[in-house]
Amino acid sequence: MALDQKKYEHQHETILRDVRPLGTRIAHNLESTSYSTAIFIMAAVFINFNDWALIFADLIILFLFFYFMWLMSRDKSIVFKLPLGSKHMDINNGRNGKKGKAEGILYLGNAEKSNEEVWFTNNDIRTHFLYLGTTGSGKTEGLKSLVTNAMTWGSGFVFVDGKADTDLWSSLSALVRRFGRDDDLLVLNYMTGNADIQAPSNTMNPFSSGSASYLTNMLVSLMPDGGGDNAMWKERAVSLVGAMMPALTWKRDNQEIPMSVRTIRDYLSLNNIIKLSRDEYVPKEILTGLVGYLDTLPGFIGEAYDDEGKVKPPGPDVPQYNTETASQQHGYLAMQFTRSLQSLGDDYGYIFDTQAADIDMVDIVLNRRILVVLVPALEKSGDEVANLGKIVAASIKGMMGSALGSTVEGTSETVIENKPTHSTTPFMTVFDEVGYYVAEGMAVMAAQARSLGFSLVFAGQDLPAMKKRVREEALSITANCNIKLFGKLEDPTETKDFFEKTVGSAMVTEVSGFQMSGGGSYHDTKQAGVQLRPRANYDKLRGFKEGQAIITFGETVVDCAIFYSNPGFAKAMRVTRFMTLPPSDDTIMKHASAITKLRDLMVNKTWTALRSDVAVETSPEIAALNDGFVKNNKPSVNPVDAGIASLIQIHAVSNEIPPPSEAVSGSGSTPKTVAPPQKTQLATPKPAAATRPAVKTTTTSEKSAAPAIFGTTPAAATTPPPAETPTATAAPTETASAKPTIFGATPAATTTTPPPVETPTATPAPTETASAKPAIFGATPAATTTPPLVETPATTAAPTETASAKPAIFGATPAATTTPPPVETPATTAAPTET
Repeated sequence: MALDQKKYEHQHETILRDVRPLGTRIAHNLESTSYSTAIFIMAAVFINFNDWALIFADLIILFLFFYFMWLMSRDKSIVFKLPLGSKHMDINNGRNGKKGKAEGILYLGNAEKSNEEVWFTNNDIRTHFLYLGTTGSGKTEGLKSLVTNAMTWGSGFVFVDGKADTDLWSSLSALVRRFGRDDDLLVLNYMTGNADIQAPSNTMNPFSSGSASYLTNMLVSLMPDGGGDNAMWKERAVSLVGAMMPALTWKRDNQEIPMSVRTIRDYLSLNNIIKLSRDEYVPKEILTGLVGYLDTLPGFIGEAYDDEGKVKPPGPDVPQYNTETASQQHGYLAMQFTRSLQSLGDDYGYIFDTQAADIDMVDIVLNRRILVVLVPALEKSGDEVANLGKIVAASIKGMMGSALGSTVEGTSETVIENKPTHSTTPFMTVFDEVGYYVAEGMAVMAAQARSLGFSLVFAGQDLPAMKKRVREEALSITANCNIKLFGKLEDPTETKDFFEKTVGSAMVTEVSGFQMSGGGSYHDTKQAGVQLRPRANYDKLRGFKEGQAIITFGETVVDCAIFYSNPGFAKAMRVTRFMTLPPSDDTIMKHASAITKLRDLMVNKTWTALRSDVAVETSPEIAALNDGFVKNNKPSVNPVDAGIASLIQIHAVSNEIPPPSEAVSGSGSTPKTVAPPQKTQLATPKPAAATRPAVKTTTTSEKSAAPAIFGTTPAAATTPPPAETPTATAAPTETASAKPTIFGATPAATTTTPPPVETPTATPAPTETASAKPAIFGATPAATTTPPLVETPATTAAPTETASAKPAIFGATPAATTTPPPVETPATTAAPTET
């Protein structure tokens, strides 16, 4: 028969008595917010609405002033820690009774009785959480509230869900989207819905990083337990993997050969083992273990195999060997890994059978990304679920091991304070329903993760579920979690015992009994006794609603309403996908050391080509290019012209350019012909110096006025004369040009000025004058001819060439322009003069 709880059951709080001194109790009540607010309001009402209170208004105000000052001097600490940014000092965060700074960064909820906020500091969080709560206790929502704090820090988290609920994935997607972190969200989805399909998921390669011993231990942990004679074969299989893994990790790290589940499965064959042991690129000391394994393999004969691991065919010089024994013995050892590699490579090949994976645990932790792992406990067997959890736990554990550091020498800044995981906020890792996939090594994570900046959260429904797979690991995990949360619980056995031992007991004062009064009512006997009672009652946990929990930290035990983040659900969920890069080719792998050295030198700010180990010879073309630009890079020279001079210097390296004298003499003789009229250009005419007898000759052939190219002498452009005179034209007198030379060439002949009156003699042959365009590649510039303005019956003097006032370019002699004579007389045409 059940007890009538309404009639006979007493609440424990009703029989407790506060036996503190009266002054302490009054002071405690006066410093509460409710009492102080009521006192100030009542004083203001009395002064405003009672005339007699105005007489004592000064005294009331003085009393309120001292009361306010007394309130300000009281301790402002709350149940655990003050939040970061608080103006008050925190006595709960100090040492030796002294107050410390407020450093609370994780908001967990509010205490139910006092409504005080529950905050924890970075050091508190890194002592890890244990959250126990049965179905319907709001445990998953509370865990989402914990990771919401991580999002407010700008940090990340790993959330491993043993139920694989898609609602969790949708809710976390909405939470991440609120903070604009969609690109950092990754998912490892083992759910297939009991169908032979590939579920949408990011890929993960646990063999892409880690040492040989770490990867060996991870593979061994996936092997089934062996007993009896099978234990011997398992030990030999472990030695096989231990000998093979150093060579594979060396090829991965030095030859950029991707390492995956398929790679390990392929190298487990005897042929590939032999081929790997004879790889000339792998250091001998790394292959020592593999060679030793082959030497101790029963029936193995090295001469029977070639360097590719294939059996040599028998021939005249090759005897026939028996290789069946060695193959059989090796097959027994490879069989030990068949189940684990088949599960990773076939069942979950869409996740693990990849060379360039999306998920890199080092990247996730150091760059504070978000990873959600969905482990379907209902869909898979217990052993398979445990193996899936082992892979994730081993990956996180391996990352922690790499963050520990490996050097013990150096300064504190480089050895201790330079660890990648040192941060003002931790990286949170949540294991929900951890009892389904608890594995060996998780206890070590809980013990070592604090110094590495990790905050681990282990959540389960009860303690027996956590102890089911690995009892020792579960006990160690619960012992290393300082912050414990107990939601609604129903287990009356181990979980109840664990709860009572965790919350502890306290000495309390209770009434000793009740006595009846005259009216028939019962009153306490006005006596109290000291009793030892638990700080929290386990039976009350059964009546908790969603989000209610008891928090224990140190000696403090409080009832708390867990913060409810309520992120909602995402309307659209997508898996972040990445582009994979192709593997390296053989040529790059052969020169990997040289490429790596060159890369290191290129990123070194102090290294230059002059400091290289091998002297670098400058090519003649580069030297000529530099020499030509340096010589012509002057303030008076256009940079474009200086560049042209540099290109000319490159041409001169492989092409011989004749000197200016040879260029003139090699131009050839001009045929005799009638002198054409000369082209007129603006110049000052000067008198001629001499005349020659008239000799009728043929005119010279027309040549282009374009500049000379590649050392040839440019042709002069001629025009027919308007008339001929019977007298010979005097040879032109060449005057030194004031125009600068170009590229060191000989300056062209100066222009001649005719006399004002010429005698009727033969007309002079047209004079070829240099073009005003600059000479190219050292050739003598061509001269342009100008016709006379007026012809007179007199002997025409040779034109005088006048120098241009343009500046010299690249040191070459400028071409001269000619001015025509004012008068020409008809005479016999003289032979042309070449300039």
